[in-house]
Amino acid sequence: MRENIRDILFQMDMDRRQAMRPYFTRIGLTVGQGQPRTLDALLACGPMNQRELAEKCRMDVTTMSRTLDRMAAAGLILREENKDCRRSYRIVLTRDGEAMAKKVREGFLEMNRLMEEGFSEEELKILRGYLIRIRDNIRGRGQILDGEPASQGGNKDAI
Repeated sequence: MRENIRDILFQMDMDRRQAMRPYFTRIGLTVGQGQPRTLDALLACGPMNQRELAEKCRMDVTTMSRTLDRMAAAGLILREENKDCRRSYRIVLTRDGEAMAKKVREGFLEMNRLMEEGFSEEELKILRGYLIRIRDNIRGRGQILDGEPASQGGNKDAI
């Protein structure tokens, strides 16, 4: 029986998470709360407000708020006043947060090396193209509405 792409991608994501969990636990992060992703986004993009950070990390704002509360309590981030908008705060890495974010980045780079092992540059280029196409298919036409995939008669214009 042929494995479907959804199952393969799900299994790979679960395997990736399981492989990363001991590393993140060892460096002192709470696993499953989006902390590594949040630290990496702040390291890559610099300070931003909570809404921007939630969008960057593909998390809902409420989940991001709880994650930031834990990270602030751990001394990894600060919420600074946002001079552009007094109703929001800028999320900034502390020194400890920046050090932790660099460790996270090292772990992500090592996982990338592991996933790319045994592939030529040409194969990786082709694989990236296929994965981007799948991602774009999901983002552009992948809504499942009323239990019916958009490609089979669902309202693909609905949000």
